[in-house]
Amino acid sequence: QAPHCEHAFCNACITQWFSQQQTCPVDRSVVTVAHLRPVPRIMRNMLSKLQITCDNAVFGCTAVVRLDNLMAHLNDCEHNPKRPVTCEQGCGLEMPKDELPNHNCIKHLRSVVQQQQTRIAELEKTSAEHKHQLAEQ
Repeated sequence: QAPHCEHAFCNACITQWFSQQQTCPVDRSVVTVAHLRPVPRIMRNMLSKLQITCDNAVFGCTAVVRLDNLMAHLNDCEHNPKRPVTCEQGCGLEMPKDELPNHNCIKHLRSVVQQQQTRIAELEKTSAEHKHQLAEQ
């Protein structure tokens, strides 16, 4: 909220506005980020009760939730393209839902095997070094 004119703004919107100019978007009075103050609690409470369409509506979600419940809904929304899902084709990899169509279990499992082989080789080398040190002692 701007302190003198008391106009209130969304944080993301006013931040973007200030990247262009240091004025109130409503009355053009001089305002900087340092001047801004949080809106009064009564306004925050009123805003938290607003009914908001899910951000994933473009992906098919029809939910309308209170603003204060939006983040919880987004974390669990089945239409969220970034929601973690588990591959059910055999490998069990957890990945974002939107990456599932391009997922290849064989490629993933080959990568896992390669990483394990590299780790085994490192452990065998370390073990051989320890055995050599032990024999010397």
